[in-house]
Amino acid sequence: MLYRLLLSLLIVISLANTVIIAQPRLTDDSTPAKVDEGSFSEQQKANVKVLDGMLDIIRRGFFDRQYRGKDLKEMRERYLKRAADAKPGNELHNVLRELLAEFKVSHLGIVAQHAYDNHFAPEMDNTLRTQVGFDITELSPGEYFVTDILTGGPAEKAGLKRGDRLHSLMGKPLADHELLVDAGGDPGLPNQHPHYFIKNPPEGAPLVVEVQRTADSAERLTISIKPADINMIAASRNSVTIIEHEGRKLGYIRFWHFLHHGMSAALRRAITKEWQLCDGIIIDLRGRGGSPDVMNTCFAPFGEPPPMTRMPGGRATQRDYGMPKWERPVVALQDAGSRSAKEVYAHNWKWLKIGPLVGESTPGAVLGSTFAQLPDGSYLIYPAQNVRTLSYGQVELEGNPVEPTHPVKDNVRYAQGVDSIKEAGIKVLFDLVKDRPEPTLPKQESEAKEEEF
Repeated sequence: MLYRLLLSLLIVISLANTVIIAQPRLTDDSTPAKVDEGSFSEQQKANVKVLDGMLDIIRRGFFDRQYRGKDLKEMRERYLKRAADAKPGNELHNVLRELLAEFKVSHLGIVAQHAYDNHFAPEMDNTLRTQVGFDITELSPGEYFVTDILTGGPAEKAGLKRGDRLHSLMGKPLADHELLVDAGGDPGLPNQHPHYFIKNPPEGAPLVVEVQRTADSAERLTISIKPADINMIAASRNSVTIIEHEGRKLGYIRFWHFLHHGMSAALRRAITKEWQLCDGIIIDLRGRGGSPDVMNTCFAPFGEPPPMTRMPGGRATQRDYGMPKWERPVVALQDAGSRSAKEVYAHNWKWLKIGPLVGESTPGAVLGSTFAQLPDGSYLIYPAQNVRTLSYGQVELEGNPVEPTHPVKDNVRYAQGVDSIKEAGIKVLFDLVKDRPEPTLPKQESEAKEEEF
C-alpha cells in the first residue's frame, strides 16, 4: 500500500467527470447548530470517520497550505450532520464531493474502491484487469453515450461504437444501475458531465447492452460483450497503426495516459519499426495525465523537454531520455478531457511550435496529485503539488486551458464510430506531407532492439 505515496509527483486522473449534486447549502454567514456526536449510531460514526479522514489528508498534504482560504474546522461543522446521516457509499461520497467542490481546484475528488482497483491501479503497474473495455458519459440528464472504447478490447470486438446511446444494461435502465461506477472527477471544476465505468456482470456472464446508433432512428441494437483482460497500456499499443490517406502513410498512436513507461516503449518501437516509411504521425493526447518522466520521455522524439527536478525542491536539469528523434511532420490531438500531464505536453508542444494542435480547449486541470485510501475503502485523489515548473515559461496552467491551433468540436452524440477530431487531424497532417518526397529506408539499417512490454 505504501507504493501509492510515491505517486505524489504524478499528474493523474482520467477522462472522468463528476456532476456536482445540487443540494441545499448553508450561506457563508450561517452558523450550524451544534451536533451531539455522542448520540450517533455506529454507522453515523463510521461515516464521520470517512469525513475526518478526508479532512486530515487535506490538512497534511494539500498543495496550498492556506487551503484556498478555507477553514477546515468550519467546513467539518457544516457538513458533519449531512455526512453522518448519509447512506454509506455513493450518497456519502456525494456529500463529500460537495465539500471538495468548495476548494475550486482540479484533482480533488472521491474515487470508489472498485474504480481505483480496476481502472487506476492497473495503469500504474501495467497489470491487466478483466473488464468490458468501455465507459460512458451522461451528456444530458438521462442520456448516456459511449465516449471511450479501449482499442482491441472486448467492447470494440463486440461491435460497440463511440457515440452509441445506451438505453439499458442487462435489460434494466441505466439510472442508478448497480453496474455503473462513478469514475471520479473534479467536483470543483465547472461544466462537468457524470462519467461512469461499467462493472462486469456477476458469475462471468456477458454484458448485454441495448444501444441506439442514430438520432433519426428509434431502432435499437442488442450487443453482448464478454469481459476480457485489457488495460489502457495494452490499448495504446493496439492503437499504433498506419493510416493510408490519398497515397500517403500516416502513423497514429493514442496515449491513453502517461502513467507507465509502457507508453514510451510503444512509441519507441513505432518510430523505429512500424512508422519508418510514414510521411508523418499523429500523437493523440486525449485522456488522463500521468507521470512527468513518462510525459517527457514521450515528448523527447519531437522536441526538447524542459529541465526537470528529480525530487521536489531539487535543481532542475536537462536529461537525455534515450528516445529516437522524429524529423518529419507531426500533429497532436487534444480535447476537453485532455488533462494534467497532457496539458503540460500540449503547452510545451505549442511553445516550441512542434506542429499543429487539433481539437478542443483543454480543461485547465493541472496539479500534481496522489491517492490516499479513506476508512470506507474509497480513495481521495488530492493535489499535492503545483507543477508549473514542468511547463516552458513556467506558465500557470491550472485554470488556464491550452487552446488548439486548429479548433475542432468533438461530436460524440450518435457519432456512429466517427471521430471528428481524429479525422480533422488526418486532414491537417496530409496537408503538411502531400508535397514532400516519400521517405526511404537508410541503406544500412541497424538492428532495432525489441521492446518488452
